[in-house]
Amino acid sequence: MDIEVPQAVLPGTVFEVVVRIPYDMQLKQVIANGKKGALNVGVVLILPEGFELAPPDCISPEMKGKIGNLSFQTTAPLRKIFL
Repeated sequence: MDIEVPQAVLPGTVFEVVVRIPYDMQLKQVIANGKKGALNVGVVLILPEGFELAPPDCISPEMKGKIGNLSFQTTAPLRKIFL
């Protein structure tokens, strides 16, 4: 796994974290309907204290284009640093 993060950020700044997980794109898994489908791949990202996922209205159109159909969620409402 490879991760890219900025060295420093200012308060209130929206920044990008890039995580690359090398895996064989030809691998399939059994999905809900019993057929083979794309492999689910994910990561848990723990942010430093005081950081949290930016709200959708703060994300630029360019960054939204990079995100595409990826989904993000916190593990619990009170644990916003665990994505």
